[in-house]
Amino acid sequence: MSLHLSDQYSTNRWRDVAFGARPGAPVLVSAGSQPHDRWLAAVALGGQGRYAAAAELLHGLLADRSIRPGLAAHAAVTLAAHHRQLGGHAAARRWDGLGLRLAETARRAGVTGLPDPDGADAAGARIDALVGLAADAVGTAQTALADRLLAAAAEAARGHPSWRPAIRLGWVRAELSLIRGEPRAAIGPAEHAMAAAAAAGSARHLLKSRIVAAVARAAADAAEATAVAVQAELDVLAAEAERLSLLPLRWPAELAAADLADRLGVPSATGRGRRSGVHRSAERAGDRPGDECRKPANDTFGAAPRRRHAAAATLSVIYRNTDPVGRRLMGESAWIPEWRGVM
Repeated sequence: MSLHLSDQYSTNRWRDVAFGARPGAPVLVSAGSQPHDRWLAAVALGGQGRYAAAAELLHGLLADRSIRPGLAAHAAVTLAAHHRQLGGHAAARRWDGLGLRLAETARRAGVTGLPDPDGADAAGARIDALVGLAADAVGTAQTALADRLLAAAAEAARGHPSWRPAIRLGWVRAELSLIRGEPRAAIGPAEHAMAAAAAAGSARHLLKSRIVAAVARAAADAAEATAVAVQAELDVLAAEAERLSLLPLRWPAELAAADLADRLGVPSATGRGRRSGVHRSAERAGDRPGDECRKPANDTFGAAPRRRHAAAATLSVIYRNTDPVGRRLMGESAWIPEWRGVM
């Protein structure tokens, strides 16, 4: 892990990188950083696709017996989210379950802390764990379980001041509707998440919400005009993800746009278009990309192959910045496309 030593960041600055307007800012961790700041740094690193660096911080928090259980719960749930972003929904369940147990431990011990607007208290960790477990169930096609967990998460979030549950619940509800083949039902939750993220001022949450909403609209409307408009929107969102250094959001936007190019029948390298599961890109959708990531594909490529090549380049950068466990999850997951052969 190549984290630079620095004492220039205050908690507020860490928060701005993890949850605010500067998600692509350099992540600099000082040797004596407070545990809460180390967690925020790990959140920010995961958003940038620097999973190995994030995992080292998160495992360090979980191994530290002096860390209060509420913060340890957040470390476990964040690790689960990173596994899920790499396609490891079954692996994520273990960490979400640990997060839920640690949050319950804090509750029983009466050390939940004051309600936090970012959900950084133990009650917020319990909500995050329940939403994460619902997302794990969606990724493993356990739709009835996902329904129950979403209901439990919504009840736990009732009255809590955090802005994040409304957004994350919107994402998972949209994804659940998509895998059920009910794309019209996905639009409302996705747009609700988008509005909540915009109000919160979180660039990362807003970008992901916009991608999920765009995919839901495309899946719900087979009209060519809709596909053309959404494809253009996804191209803009992929460029925005690059500008913000949010690689885990760049490649799903690129692949969703490629799926739409296939749906439109744009000639590919083989001279044929194909219909594809564009809704998967909502589930796929946290180091600035290298030169090869920004390098345009061969101009002879068709619209879909060109976008898939760009997504493969993005994934190759993420792979290099991922720990061995995350690399294994990428290789095993049905949610991560076959990308290495494209490079």
